Amino acid sequence: MAKKGGFLLGAVIGGTAAAVAALLLAPKSGKELRDELASQADDFLDMASDYTDMAKEKSTALSEIAKEKAHDLSQQAGDLAGNVKQTVSDSAMTAEDESEDILLNLKEQSADLSDRFKKSAADLGETAKDTKEDLLVDMKHSADRAGNTINEGIEEAKPVTADAKIMADMAKADAKDAKDELKDTFKENK
Repeated sequence: MAKKGGFLLGAVIGGTAAAVAALLLAPKSGKELRDELASQADDFLDMASDYTDMAKEKSTALSEIAKEKAHDLSQQAGDLAGNVKQTVSDSAMTAEDESEDILLNLKEQSADLSDRFKKSAADLGETAKDTKEDLLVDMKHSADRAGNTINEGIEEAKPVTADAKIMADMAKADAKDAKDELKDTFKENK
């Protein structure tokens, strides 16, 4: 957008300079020539102002889309962190309960020590496996949601950027027309 703004500013400055040069170098000086050039200068300024306003609107729209999607991604990351924390906490509590059960069983039945230890280790392994699977499911779900949010943002931004391109093309065409009009005015007054 900066290149387009620079182009418009250059067109306005160039048009103004051309108008001043025409007044100073015109073979005939007259109110009619000055009025025509003043009118063209006003047209250039109005056109530049209109394009500046349109560029600001498109910039604001893109900024709002980006902010909205960043907020959505932040919310999703917070949800994932909460889910991971809760799952780990639940697993830790389950493991703690199972560990306490192991100690009680060891104290009560020393003869069964080997069999109970193997069973408890298997239970802990199963709990760890379940925890891992829960975490993977939560992470995949959160990654899918984040991808969808990013894709939504891209889709929402496409019409805005297309409008901006159309505006730029219109500005180029208007600047070319204005330049040609100035050339014609100078040719008529030579």
